Amino acid sequence: MTLSHLIGSITTTGLKFMDWSSLLDLSKSTPEWILLSHAKPDGDAIGSLLGLAAGLRHLGCRATPVLEGGLPTRYQFMDPNGWLVKRDQVPADLFSRAKGIAVVDTGTWSQLGHWKESVRSFAGKKIVIDHHATQDDLGATRFVTVKAEANCRLVYEAIRSLGYTPDAVAAQALFIGLATDTGWFRHGNTRPESFELAGELVRFGVDATEVYRRIYESSPLSRLKLSGAVLDRARSYLDGWVVGSEILMDDWERLPAKREDAEDLIDLIRVLDGTDIAFVLVEREPGETRGSLRSRGATDVAKIAQTFGGGGHRNAAGFTHLGPAHEARSLLLERISQQRVHSTNGTISPLSPPQPKG
Repeated sequence: MTLSHLIGSITTTGLKFMDWSSLLDLSKSTPEWILLSHAKPDGDAIGSLLGLAAGLRHLGCRATPVLEGGLPTRYQFMDPNGWLVKRDQVPADLFSRAKGIAVVDTGTWSQLGHWKESVRSFAGKKIVIDHHATQDDLGATRFVTVKAEANCRLVYEAIRSLGYTPDAVAAQALFIGLATDTGWFRHGNTRPESFELAGELVRFGVDATEVYRRIYESSPLSRLKLSGAVLDRARSYLDGWVVGSEILMDDWERLPAKREDAEDLIDLIRVLDGTDIAFVLVEREPGETRGSLRSRGATDVAKIAQTFGGGGHRNAAGFTHLGPAHEARSLLLERISQQRVHSTNGTISPLSPPQPKG
């Protein structure tokens, strides 16, 4: 049974987005949980899985965090206890044995990939903990708000409501989710309370310097070469309003490179002065292109991603197109161009280019 969508608020004593009392009741009556997140897991998804697993295990529940995709090399250090279970390692009876499913850092069927039908047919209790605007009805109790800068913020609230104080491993997982989803506290979703939560997690044992080094200063040569390909193909479009690049199928063998090497490479081109939208189109498999979109704030790229069946946040979104990158690029630019219009009152719409100052 689907319960109400819970929206939190900012209190005078700091950030508190949710009333988690129903989660405590659910957890106490549900002895075994499966934890799921989206395909291509990032730091926030992995941190949410590990953080929530720690909180549920503290209550005495069995909690199995399951990956839809593989665990990227750069994040393998997050799981020193070996809790994360890959798709081909999932016990055959896990979904029939478990009494609850928790979906974190997504709330859409398309992002669940291999586990979509298992979640749809699951007869037990289901919850969603997410901070994305794009949501489907998964038949779950939803703890969802777009106001949270990272999903790990919500998971932190959740596990504290369960009476759990994170140990160093759980704190590190949550810190990574918070730090990566705020661009290491550079993006517009960063707020003063982001630093307060980061400080609290550091007090629980996180070595922020070492975490940064492991994620951002330990790149393989293949990633550097792939970065060069992205920069070489970078082009500006729509009078400089948009910058984009592609990673093509032959890059994977030519360089050679792994699919995970493409993560965050959009940050290399989004710095181009005068642009609002940046995109990178990645041909991950023949006939399948993954698109990543970023905005400086004037454009809601989640709305653009939704036209492809994707979604995300206003300033960061993604989609999958069943076709080559050049086809996805043509469609993407057409849809961006269609939305660059003036509103009826003469002001510039959020999807129109910024006007010069002065």
